[in-house]
Amino acid sequence: MARTKSILTEARQIERAVTLIQLGARLQVLESETDLSYERLLRLYKEVAGKSPSKGQLPFSTDWFMTWQPNIHSSLFLNLHEYLNKVAELDEIDTVIKAYQLYLEQMQAEGLEPLLSVTRAWRLVKFVDNGMLTMTKCRKCGGHFVTHPHEIARHYVCGLCQPPARAGKGRPAVREAVGAALDDVDAPTLEADGMDVGASDDAAIETVAEAVTGLAAPAAAASRRTPKAALPAPALKVTRPAADNLSKVW
Repeated sequence: MARTKSILTEARQIERAVTLIQLGARLQVLESETDLSYERLLRLYKEVAGKSPSKGQLPFSTDWFMTWQPNIHSSLFLNLHEYLNKVAELDEIDTVIKAYQLYLEQMQAEGLEPLLSVTRAWRLVKFVDNGMLTMTKCRKCGGHFVTHPHEIARHYVCGLCQPPARAGKGRPAVREAVGAALDDVDAPTLEADGMDVGASDDAAIETVAEAVTGLAAPAAAASRRTPKAALPAPALKVTRPAADNLSKVW
């Protein structure tokens, strides 16, 4: 005799699948955590998300969780997950969902962009359950952070207490430095040399940065003495001190 499916169980699984889709989970996560058929999940995904699911493999490497900012975000989620595991009686996937929703709320409260997707969060829990990753206590702040299982706990220092040398020094820092330098240079002078100071692409930013660090100040002084039409186009080369300063910004 064929087994009769429970309507309530199926309704709970559909609700769980809808929540995961709304959080941005991949279709493979839905297949793993529900008993619904692939065809029903595909129809449900298209109906909820309004598009076809992404194709390709799921994240399979633990290295992503070891880089600076992803490690901090992953550690926050995993601490929330471990806390919910202790205080609430939930199914494993429901614990992941609740912990990820708390993580998103924390990111929104802090005004930060969430780096951890729900698919990576789900994989992180699987990695920890299989012994591929673990939590290690920082000897300075006492917080628990995601690490490899054979990390020497006695000497471990987290990325918050000891951030890497280049932490926070990406292209936004370059744009701020270039923008501050442009405030001291006449815009018509740079435009006369064939550079669009209003351009937003990276090539224009780098060109303006080279001109500002090496030649913008002399050109600005010359423009006050020489008519714009007679101003010779300077060669874009950066002096050694200026190049060193620009490398520090990068």
